[in-house]
Amino acid sequence: MVEDPETGEKVLIFNPRQQLWKEHFRWDDVRVVGLTPTGRATIDALKINRAIMLTIRAEEELLGRHPPP
Repeated sequence: MVEDPETGEKVLIFNPRQQLWKEHFRWDDVRVVGLTPTGRATIDALKINRAIMLTIRAEEELLGRHPPP
């Protein structure tokens, strides 16, 4: 269980085998935004928007490879 930083609610981390990405996340340029407690908690727990990842996504965007299909 991980904690939603917005509500403090304990939730299960996102499971891509059982859940749809678009129901829990969206892109805001190179940042991933959580739409649900599960999405927000997963982003926070996995540090999905850490600086190095934002830099990599920005470079991928310049190469036409971001956002992913």
